[in-house]
Amino acid sequence: MARNYMAVACAVVFASAMAWGEACGGRLLLQDAPGICTVDRELYQAHPEPGAAYNVQVLYMGLGLERAEVHSLERVSDEPEKPRVRWSPDNGRTWSSFEPLPDMVLREGEYKIYWGPGPRLYDPDAGVVVSIWLRQPYKDNTYINHCFSRFSRDYGRTWAAPKQLRYEEGPQFDPANTLDPEFLKYNRGYFGTNIIRHSNGTLIHCLTSVNVPYENADGKSYHPWVGADAKDIGALCMMGKWNQAANDYDWTAGKPVWVPLSVSSRGLMEPFVTELKDGRVLVVWRGSDTPETPGRKWFSISTDAGMTLSPVAEWTYAGGPRFYSPSSIHQFIRHSVSGKLYWVGNICLEPPHANHPRHPLVIGEVDEDRAAIKPETVTIIDDRNPGEGPEVQLSNFSLLENRETHELEMYLTKFGAVPSNVFTADCYRYEVKIK
Repeated sequence: MARNYMAVACAVVFASAMAWGEACGGRLLLQDAPGICTVDRELYQAHPEPGAAYNVQVLYMGLGLERAEVHSLERVSDEPEKPRVRWSPDNGRTWSSFEPLPDMVLREGEYKIYWGPGPRLYDPDAGVVVSIWLRQPYKDNTYINHCFSRFSRDYGRTWAAPKQLRYEEGPQFDPANTLDPEFLKYNRGYFGTNIIRHSNGTLIHCLTSVNVPYENADGKSYHPWVGADAKDIGALCMMGKWNQAANDYDWTAGKPVWVPLSVSSRGLMEPFVTELKDGRVLVVWRGSDTPETPGRKWFSISTDAGMTLSPVAEWTYAGGPRFYSPSSIHQFIRHSVSGKLYWVGNICLEPPHANHPRHPLVIGEVDEDRAAIKPETVTIIDDRNPGEGPEVQLSNFSLLENRETHELEMYLTKFGAVPSNVFTADCYRYEVKIK
């Protein structure tokens, strides 16, 4: 396929020298400067029909070159249809035929039930792929989340029985009574976007939408997912170790942190966890703006491999300058050749409203001593292009480092690019080459 070299996008960065004052939110000016990468973009999969977005998730399944690709369609937000998977033993040179996967959205009485895998990681100590799965009954804009771990000995083709991630007392999950009101109250949690294997050998995954004491739930604020008495607004890390005798993981819960709903209107959402070079753990969450707080990202640091997290604070550039970010996912990735840590996400010049604008999409190097982005390195990967809708989304991407070329590969569906229907959306493949 013909590739579109995005020279203009790669030549634009956020200036580090000039921070605007508090009245302007501390934003940084956008100006021309040498970027830290070059980017190629190509159409990877076109949408099959109007209103049917094409999604692609790509990941390595072991320590070698075996890849899996999960493809699905999306006509309604967060409801993937017709999921299917294919496999490559040779880093994408050749692929198996597609195999259908079970539907991830089912119905049970008045509820729709989402049941599907989230982040995955190959654990060499156990010799398995471990994944966090979400079970989410929802109706009338009310979502009830519980997470489970599952492992696979055949790189994700089949999965062992699910084991619930628990951090408080309460009934166990009963497959014969899945909507038991007492069960639904306890051990709530929404999965984060990754699992890491810490240098001490422990697996770490951060849950969000976990219960915190009611007195900490900012009862004056209305939580749009669970009602005025919301208490599932916190986050905590789960630490996993393989138990050879039990043939499964033992999971230990860390202590929760939270912010008032006046700070982030939907609490702490979709965290990404990374280990810094000195062993500290950095967690960065997606937030959502409020009348009191513009859209930001939020962070904590752990010095004990996830057991305790520092009080949640606004994530700024290294040195303190502030930036705006919509309610959208983000990722860290450490380059295997340079050893440098990079952050990929959305930074915008004006205060965002909820999920928008989800453009531009940028990459920046992390100052690991300060656990923050170096502003002089922030480089645009892609931005809204002429003719695309005002709410085009450059988010919800799948990212990895090619183990042979060492270029970063990203697969992104451009929801909202067609103004008439947000789900008339193609999937693009980006090659990001770090200079």
